[in-house]
Amino acid sequence: MAVVRVLHTADNHLDPKLSTLGPKSMERRRDFMEAFRRVVEYALERRPHILLVSGDLFDSVNPRNPARTQVIRAFRRLHSEGVRAFLIAGNHDMPRSVEEGMSPLHEIEAAGYARFFSSAERPEVEHLAVDGVDVAVAGLSYNPEVPPDEDPLRYLGVRLPREGDVAIAMLHYNFAGVRVHPSWRAPTVAPDDFPEEYRYLALGHVHSHVRIDLGRAVAAYPGSTERRSFVEEGDRSKGFLWVEIPLEGKPRLEFVEVPTRPMRTLEVSVGPGVEDVVGHVLQRLPPADRELLLRLVLRGSLTLQQLMRYSRAALQRQLERLFFHALVEDSELRCEVQVVGAPQEAAKSPLEAFREEVERRLREAREGEREVLQLALRVGLERLEEAGAW
Repeated sequence: MAVVRVLHTADNHLDPKLSTLGPKSMERRRDFMEAFRRVVEYALERRPHILLVSGDLFDSVNPRNPARTQVIRAFRRLHSEGVRAFLIAGNHDMPRSVEEGMSPLHEIEAAGYARFFSSAERPEVEHLAVDGVDVAVAGLSYNPEVPPDEDPLRYLGVRLPREGDVAIAMLHYNFAGVRVHPSWRAPTVAPDDFPEEYRYLALGHVHSHVRIDLGRAVAAYPGSTERRSFVEEGDRSKGFLWVEIPLEGKPRLEFVEVPTRPMRTLEVSVGPGVEDVVGHVLQRLPPADRELLLRLVLRGSLTLQQLMRYSRAALQRQLERLFFHALVEDSELRCEVQVVGAPQEAAKSPLEAFREEVERRLREAREGEREVLQLALRVGLERLEEAGAW
């Protein structure tokens, strides 16, 4: 009995911008490309009949030339080994305006190495024969004009075509019943959108691996192949799907894991009793790990004197010696200002607290003290800004 072998990947997000990582951004981009390279190597080893990329192969519509070149070379290798590749655009690599031009996926199709279902208005379909079986692959790229609370197929007034002995659909939207993080809010398709002839629904957009049983058919998200943000740090593994679709019976799915860079968020509370904020934080760090991407969240209330001694830059330098990279988020630190004759109150921010205190003293100062206080105000604000205060 014929079995259609499919490799399904999505949300590879190649060549992400990652401006917050500074000098580590290039190395982090290599993580994403390495994860995709493992998908390609697996395909070359197992030789699926079909490779499906269900959107967001690239992180943007204008990836850099090195990433474009590596991807085209990868699809050339797959094509030379007889692997038929089908692509749709996701919300990241689908142009949202005429000014953004064409999707970079057009280049792969123009090179002759894949079929790109570029329409976001109407599903396209292509047939291929697998051991005498007519396999129909239908795809619809992400449409940025569909409101996020709508069903995209119903909003566009279209249905998936009923063709082939084995029908496969590719979409880059949310699926009804699948819980998603608010950052992945998008139009949502319903199980009723898929004709019963379809055997496998290759979904993209949700970065976690999810399988949905639809009776005779299966819908699935392979998830992203690398963690795009700290929203995904709770995902234990990343990878892609190996799918075997028999002519009769339910498709069989195998999740194939790829190595990824670990990510972790650490929250540290500080208070007025902490003399050395940086030292206090360093004592609460996990063991040094040069592979770990760490997000450090600081919370609590500090006196003005403590905030004057706190240096985000000094903390960042210490963290860079211990981890691959660390993001310090201290926007939830609050300043407690003790005003003579009034109860203690919380200022909106360290900069505002410092400015208000010095300006109060300026109003009460004698003539000879004003120049010194004005200099203190200017220099103090500069130092706070350099330390990352807001």
